[in-house]
Amino acid sequence: MQRNGVFLAIDLGRARMGLAVSEAGTPLALPHSVVARLGTRRDIAQLLPLCDRLKVQALVVGLPMEQDAEAGSARLCRQFAAALAAAQTRPVWLVDEADTTTVAHAELRMLGMKAAKRRTQVDKFAAAVILQRFLEGAHAEPALA
Repeated sequence: MQRNGVFLAIDLGRARMGLAVSEAGTPLALPHSVVARLGTRRDIAQLLPLCDRLKVQALVVGLPMEQDAEAGSARLCRQFAAALAAAQTRPVWLVDEADTTTVAHAELRMLGMKAAKRRTQVDKFAAAVILQRFLEGAHAEPALA
């Protein structure tokens, strides 16, 4: 699979989702935005126009690697990715998101961002870490619609 197009990554949480995007022809993931969760159908309805506007070729959803892979957050992410795959024709990939929030917090601290500001921005930076891993060839599994 070629990983040099426009991709949108999602760091899915229960209250928010962080978004990151890559530009065609560049291997760099860029933080995009943080969006409040409104429920799966409404979240997808928000994402699809953005995907069209950015000419996204595929989507990448972070997958927590819990001991019981179908417990809690992992199940939520798999269900969201499946609904996203069913709602449109772009491929949807799942990528391990282990320690992405920790990495994102560390990067933001290095940039001198205060803790209160980090909390509002960390999700989009975690999405960028997920997308960067994908762009660098990390194992990705297709979401099943």
